[in-house]
Amino acid sequence: MQLIFLGTSAGVPTRRRNVSALALRPHELGEWLLFDCGEATQHQIMKSPLSLFRLKRIFLTHLHGDHLYGLFGLLASRGMLQAQMPLELYGPPGIRLLLLTVMEASQLHLPYPLEIIEVRGEERFDFGTYRIETVPLSHSVPCYGYVYVEAPRPGRFDPEAARRLGLPEGPLYGRLQRGESLTLPDGRLVTPEDVLGPPRPGLRVVVGGDNDRPELFRSYGAVDLMIHEATYTQKDFDRLPRKFRHTTARQLGITAQQMGVKRLIATHISPRYDHPEREAELLEEIRLHYRGEAHIAYDFMEVGL
Repeated sequence: MQLIFLGTSAGVPTRRRNVSALALRPHELGEWLLFDCGEATQHQIMKSPLSLFRLKRIFLTHLHGDHLYGLFGLLASRGMLQAQMPLELYGPPGIRLLLLTVMEASQLHLPYPLEIIEVRGEERFDFGTYRIETVPLSHSVPCYGYVYVEAPRPGRFDPEAARRLGLPEGPLYGRLQRGESLTLPDGRLVTPEDVLGPPRPGLRVVVGGDNDRPELFRSYGAVDLMIHEATYTQKDFDRLPRKFRHTTARQLGITAQQMGVKRLIATHISPRYDHPEREAELLEEIRLHYRGEAHIAYDFMEVGL
């Protein structure tokens, strides 16, 4: 699996960061997923190895502009490129009315099928090799987090076991790894269980939207990767004359430690931290409370799992 951060700023773009967008490419699939689509996301995509032709599904956390305003241009450009692969769009209630209104008013006609699915609470969407589970979050408008759950993976291949069975190296190894059983020339049956270890659990990745209660993901426990906003340090948040419903670096670090998260990436960074020294304050605060691997996301950051 590969993730590419296309936008990591909160509210408005800066010289270093565009607004929210994250790409996820599932393992060994040509398609990819997009989580949020802030203004100019299509420009970010053009600077990346991603192709709009391969975009399969879009998941919107909520309908604030810094997570949404790039959607209309992206859909239109995908149409102008004559993409034919159907596209699925998931988001909170209101996304259907908003999108259809814009399409009608601007006379936007798409050459590919577009399916709009409005999320209403805790739901589960199965896509064969993976599923997406939705988590209602705490924000000023309806907002959802998404949890990517990979299907269980085959156990690790044991080449020594294969050699003991007299299997020559080559295509037969691949067939067994894909779950096929083989009949050898001497009549013996070799099954995947003969050469594979126990099945391995699939990867789990949390993608949080705007949310002032990161503990809402606590039931998922020790996920492989948690991507969540850390818009402010606690000190700066406490000084705000008006409190916005966002997570602080301190909150995120505490929650990730309690969950046993294996790897943590903070994103949705306030423009006030648009300098390396100030950005370091966020990471320092997270690491005061979280003992795992932690990073602050930046545009075009790539992560492999």
